[in-house]
Amino acid sequence: MPNQRKAPYGLSEKREMTRAQNMEKIDAAAWKIFSNLGLDGATVRDIVSESEVSAGSFYNYYRTKEAVFDKLVAQLIERIRLEIAAARDGAKDIETMLCQGYGAFMNMLLSLPGGAEFFERNQHHIRSRLFGSAQIRALLADIEMDVAELGALDRLSESERKLLVSIMFASGTEAIFGALKTRNTDIQGLARFLARLLAHGINASHKD
Repeated sequence: MPNQRKAPYGLSEKREMTRAQNMEKIDAAAWKIFSNLGLDGATVRDIVSESEVSAGSFYNYYRTKEAVFDKLVAQLIERIRLEIAAARDGAKDIETMLCQGYGAFMNMLLSLPGGAEFFERNQHHIRSRLFGSAQIRALLADIEMDVAELGALDRLSESERKLLVSIMFASGTEAIFGALKTRNTDIQGLARFLARLLAHGINASHKD
């Protein structure tokens, strides 16, 4: 039987590689378009034109611009989760933990190319997607576990714990929105202020 040289990639592998490459192009283009125009002002045509991928390919993968936006927000939340988990690791008290977490959250977002613009131009859409997603649930569970290890939740009920952790995250998010609106670049000062404010409230609740 004659020797047959095996193709480096099978047909299905080639298709999967092409699909992955096209999706990367679409995602990168969508991030840029949403940062410049916002979700409301953007069109699928804008994204397709920027990505240089065919309209047919776009609709094979996403169908709507909102589907791409949802994916980008989910990826952003997951990155935030990892960044703040690493930053608050080893903190010995609640104020330090919060300060390090807020600082990492804000610095990471503002360091992303187009990150500030993406967040600022899509505020109401981001708010509507924050709570309820799998990524946010995982992030809040991480924060709750770390805060509990510092003894900051000992006297709180289950519902109070959940509320406190949600407030912690929401405060950081709203601080970012506020910083973008006022062009406040003192990220560490803002992180320290939020940390002191929340830590004082938590510590005061333990004395009641």
